Amino acid sequence: MRGRISRSSSWESSTLAREVSTVELPWYIAGIIRAILDGILMGSLFALMAVGLTIVYRVTQVANFAHAEYVTYGAYAAYVFAVTLEFGMIGGAVAALVIPGILAVVNDELVFKPLWRRGSTPLHFLVASIGSGLILRYSLLAFAASVATEFLKIRLPVFPKAIYQIGGIVPVTYVHLLAPAVGVAATVLLHLLFTRTKLGKAMRATASNPTLARITGINIFLIRRVTWFIGGALAGIAGYIYAYYTPANPETGWFFLLWIFAAAIMGGFTFYGTIISGILLGIIGNVTMFIANQTVGLSTSYQPAIALVVLVAVLLWRPEGVIRLQSLSLRTRA
Repeated sequence: MRGRISRSSSWESSTLAREVSTVELPWYIAGIIRAILDGILMGSLFALMAVGLTIVYRVTQVANFAHAEYVTYGAYAAYVFAVTLEFGMIGGAVAALVIPGILAVVNDELVFKPLWRRGSTPLHFLVASIGSGLILRYSLLAFAASVATEFLKIRLPVFPKAIYQIGGIVPVTYVHLLAPAVGVAATVLLHLLFTRTKLGKAMRATASNPTLARITGINIFLIRRVTWFIGGALAGIAGYIYAYYTPANPETGWFFLLWIFAAAIMGGFTFYGTIISGILLGIIGNVTMFIANQTVGLSTSYQPAIALVVLVAVLLWRPEGVIRLQSLSLRTRA
């Protein structure tokens, strides 16, 4: 079989069995392996997105529904700089980090910080985040529609199709390696930041008790800006990688919103718990969808329902989180 199985239509191909009948691996084994590989890829992206949300929530107590839009802006920023302005892959990666990071800081300065100064409740933050998310999403949609039709669906230059074939049929591409590698690198860098630097320790102190942190001389407003920038940058780089994997559009981030919150809640809004939860959700979602499609013919368009089921189950069964790994980076507030 040529290329990779895409997330939207791969497992629904009626030619799958015929195409793989001449190779050593049975078609269903090949399908499972491919689902796991794509699940690791998507799970790594879910982890990057959700850990940014977790960091912001722990430090500022804002459950930001607009966080998903930073994923979309990261994909579009990368496309504009890498393709339109011809800055290349590295230029696109930098743009995907910086622009969503700055956008997140601006969003906090204009929306959430004024509400925080007025003593707003978590419900106020929640409603405000939904509103700001709508503004960001449809502003980008209006921009894309007004500039050119090609901006309504973008995809970054594709990596070589495969660097290895498992069983002669299941391709492993550079994107399958890039997503986990970036996830591991981000995890290591964040761990070093939180445990080995004064800035990271100040972030931990602010997350634990912002009032006490301010009394001890920590500039909690600077910490707040750094936190929002990191959260936006992580979401942006996930959008950048996703735009290499498959086409993105102005509503891509909205599609990931359930997955982001499912990973964060499943991980109990803890740093390592969120990362592990994101990867597990990616694998479970892809493998479950493949099996359901092949056994009962369920369309892959129902895949977001898996995140919804996980979200509801965790909230009903263990609202404190299923994989709740405490770390030095983000302790629960006293």
